[in-house]
Amino acid sequence: MKRNDISRRRFVEIAGTAAASCRQVGAANTLTARAVSDRLQSTLGGEWPATGTDGFKAGDPDTPVKGIATTAMATMDVLKQASKSGANLIVTYEPTFFGRQDGQPSVTAANGRGPGRGAGAVDPDDPVYKAKKQFIEKNELVVFRLHDHWQSRKESDMTTGLADALGWRKYRVKPDDVIYEIPPTTTENVVAMIRNKLNLRGGLRAVGDRKAPVRRVMLYPGVMTPATMWQRYSETDLMVTGEVREWENTHYAADIHTSGEKRGLVTIGRVASEDPGMRACAAWLKTIVKEVSSQWITAGDLYWRAL
Repeated sequence: MKRNDISRRRFVEIAGTAAASCRQVGAANTLTARAVSDRLQSTLGGEWPATGTDGFKAGDPDTPVKGIATTAMATMDVLKQASKSGANLIVTYEPTFFGRQDGQPSVTAANGRGPGRGAGAVDPDDPVYKAKKQFIEKNELVVFRLHDHWQSRKESDMTTGLADALGWRKYRVKPDDVIYEIPPTTTENVVAMIRNKLNLRGGLRAVGDRKAPVRRVMLYPGVMTPATMWQRYSETDLMVTGEVREWENTHYAADIHTSGEKRGLVTIGRVASEDPGMRACAAWLKTIVKEVSSQWITAGDLYWRAL
C-alpha cells in the first residue's frame, strides 16, 4: 500500500514537471508580433529607427500572433474583417490614424511660430481616433506599418502587384521600370478594364481623349509627383497612378490634351492603387512567416458616384 502511495505521488511529480516543461517549450515557441517584426527587419534589412515610418502603431507587440492580414490601409472595416477572420496582426502600408505620424500630436517648429514635423495629425482626443484605438485594444489586435522597407525592395512589389492585378506583368518594357507596352487599344477601353479588374466604384477619374490610341502605359501606384509626370509623360500614351495634385498634374494633363497631343491621365485612388501591392506582401509573408496564415484584406474603393 505504501509503495502504491509513493508511486502515485511520484507520478504526480513527474506529470507536473512534464506539464511545466511543455508550457515553457510552448512559450518559447509562441510567435509574437515582436518576433514577426524582428524577422521582417532581418529579412528586409536597412535601418529601422524608433521614430521612423515603419513599426508598431497600435497594440501590444508581445501579443501572440494567430494570423496575419496585410492591407493598403487599416480602416475600421479592414480591422473588423481581420478580427472576424482570426487574424490579429495587421500589416498596413499607409497610416492607421490619419496622419504621417499615425495620430501623434503635432510638434511646434523650432522657431516656435507654427506647426513643425507631424503637423496635421489628428488630435489624440478626437472621438474617431479614440474609438479606433479602443477597438484595436479591445480585440487584442496589433497594427504594424510596413511602407518604406516594402517600397524599397528591388522587386518593385507595389508596381508589379498592380500590373499583376491588371494582367500586364508580361508587358513590362524594362525590368524595374514602370512602362508597360500593352496590346493596342483605346483610353476608354483601358479605363473600363481597370475599373472592372480593380472593382472600382467612384474613385477612378480620367483626363484626355476617350478614343485616343493606347499602347504604352505608365503604372505608378501611390502618388505621382509633378516632376515624375513632367519628365516621363512623353514616353507614354497613358499614365495610370493613384493620386496627384489636381492643380498641378491634372491640369497639366488637360493642357497636354488641349494642345493636341493624344496622351491621357487616369487616377484610381491612392489606396486602391496600392492594394494589389499589399496582396503581393501577403504572398511574400507566407515564405518567411510559416507558423501562421497570412491573408490580404482589401481596403477597397470607398468613393461612390451620384447617378
